[in-house]
Amino acid sequence: MRIAILTTALTGGGAEFVAGAWAHWLADEGHEVRAILTDPRAEVPYAAPFAVSRVAGGGSLATVRQVRAALRADPVDAVVALQNFPNLVALAATRGMRPRPAVLVSERNITTREAEPQSRADLIKREIARRVYRRADTVVAISHPVAGELVGAYGVRPEQVVVVPNPAGRRAEVRTAASHRSDTISLERTLHLLLPMRLVPQKRATRAVEAAALLRAEGLDVRVVCFGKGPLVDELTEFAAARGVPLDLPGWTADWVASAPENAITVLPSYREGFGNVLVESAMGGIPSVAVSNSYGAADALVPTVTGELAFSGDPVDIADAIRRVRGLDAERTAAWAARFSSARSGGVLLAAIERARGGGSPATVPVLASAVGQFDNVGDTVLRRGYLDHLRTLGPLTVWVGDKSDDYLSGLGLQPDDRIVRDARQWRRAVSRRLLSGRGVYAFDTGETEVRRAFALRYLRVAPLLLVHRLRGGTAILTGVGVRESRAWRRVIGAVLRLCRVVTWRDAASRRMMGVGEVTPDWAFALGADAATLRDAGSPRPLLAISVRQGLSHAARERPDDRWVDAVRTLAADLALQPVVVAQIERDGDLARDLAERLGCEAVTWLDGSHARQEQRLRDTYRRSAAVLSDRLHAVVIAATEGAVPIALSTGPMDKTSRTLEGAGIIGTSVARDLHDVAAARDRIRDALARRDEIVGAVIAARVSLRALTAVVADRVRR
Repeated sequence: MRIAILTTALTGGGAEFVAGAWAHWLADEGHEVRAILTDPRAEVPYAAPFAVSRVAGGGSLATVRQVRAALRADPVDAVVALQNFPNLVALAATRGMRPRPAVLVSERNITTREAEPQSRADLIKREIARRVYRRADTVVAISHPVAGELVGAYGVRPEQVVVVPNPAGRRAEVRTAASHRSDTISLERTLHLLLPMRLVPQKRATRAVEAAALLRAEGLDVRVVCFGKGPLVDELTEFAAARGVPLDLPGWTADWVASAPENAITVLPSYREGFGNVLVESAMGGIPSVAVSNSYGAADALVPTVTGELAFSGDPVDIADAIRRVRGLDAERTAAWAARFSSARSGGVLLAAIERARGGGSPATVPVLASAVGQFDNVGDTVLRRGYLDHLRTLGPLTVWVGDKSDDYLSGLGLQPDDRIVRDARQWRRAVSRRLLSGRGVYAFDTGETEVRRAFALRYLRVAPLLLVHRLRGGTAILTGVGVRESRAWRRVIGAVLRLCRVVTWRDAASRRMMGVGEVTPDWAFALGADAATLRDAGSPRPLLAISVRQGLSHAARERPDDRWVDAVRTLAADLALQPVVVAQIERDGDLARDLAERLGCEAVTWLDGSHARQEQRLRDTYRRSAAVLSDRLHAVVIAATEGAVPIALSTGPMDKTSRTLEGAGIIGTSVARDLHDVAAARDRIRDALARRDEIVGAVIAARVSLRALTAVVADRVRR
């Protein structure tokens, strides 16, 4: 889509930061984005991956005319405005346009200002907003309290409002691993109270200093560190000095979490917050927080007892009491909550809001049947299916076949409360028969690896009559992202049945050639992982060389790595100045991983329990600190690539599935011989791949765009 972001500037405040984060994410996802800045003095960032222009000034009416002229000269599908003035400009500039773009206005704060003086211009803008916000196609709120104010004070219809979580984690995403703190907060050591805020009356910074004074009176060593500036800096300095509270004023820095001292708690004493970005940033950096329970949107940005504590009120006594209750932060419990505020999650919700605004309402949905059965102990099998299910869910309600898989396996699928899970085989067969005979909805074959043997061919033949009826009645069947292990005669039978599907894609070109039908699209595991900004970040430390090796099985023998192989890996790690770490992508690889780690003298990241979700998080944390990953496990290299590590496939030849699946996503020239017989050649290949990291990251981002496009193709072919 062509999307215009209308905002005052791209730097300088919370809304400006969000505008930039959304613009970057949408551009990275392949949309044509341009930012229009309503402040004629706003800084235009250098080398942004989207177009940026600013108005020439001249007053409100001139700004409206200039924005209208810009949208007429270069039409867009949607305009997303942030904050009151840009919101009003967007609505005025698009009024009466033919064709008119979808207009989304976004409020970023609580506008009710108790006892705060407001200028005449502010009052006029608020009054106009009360009259015209309801004309927007969609109204975006930063938090649930802001959404409530939009409905109650501005007369916006509830169905117009969408709460889009702030991409508050954008800055933290690229350095959480490096600055993460998981220690328990101790009142026996020096305790630092962090104030990351602009020093204005709304923030009530002196309340935190008073709370510190109360705690110091009890004999605790409490100090205040203020990452901020503003008109009240002198007042805060004098206030702290008068109460004997040590105050450090390093000033504002965008990466204040990384600069924070140990044994620290973030304190936000504000009486009014639309959200509270710093609370999420703090949690993603491993620092717990304290905020005030009645400060509106702060409650959306903090989970009591998990990421911090809510003070009963803004009284310093209550703030001090909340500080005493803080006992640290559980990183594992926090991770899933914090993901809500990632660039990808926030951008995805915004994109859904834009699509709804363009369609004039919620799109019609169709029921989707999908299979999600993989190996019980293989993280890769749940990751690729989660990416698949996440995209299928955009089409309509999911019914998912999981068979006898355990809850530990299901933890990796990302199933949602509205998904219907089927475990009984007879119930699943009945559901498939009814749906295919009805000719409505989508039947999605399982993704991942398949074989073209007799048993598999017979399964396809049994479902072929139903697929034929389904297609004749307008239904949609799809098979996407599948890889074929090796060519056999039964491929012709399966290929013939698949011609009844409306969409067929394979994850590598060799599979497409074998089957003779369909196209090539990336493996679904590429749909997940770190966002584009994190992937492109070249400054985050990556000191590790991750190694994941397949354990041989009775039906699939693999030569166990010998001492020569281990020496080769040790040499490669030393030559590349990287620290080896051995990971177990599959639980049954654990014994081999521990053995290799002992022989290499390094850490082993193995399964601590059966949970796919927990092991996946441990793997991703490791891959995000790895410069490269050396593996013959397909999804070890794919998942690693989606966390920014360079994937190096230990290949057995041209038909090795790891190499050809990477090539299917546009990642080429990153394979070395599995036996590492020629260490010098392997070293040269790895160095070349590391030098091409930007190219490889670009391929990962392009793979995601390709998968989104594939989902759009499926949606276009669905009868609703």
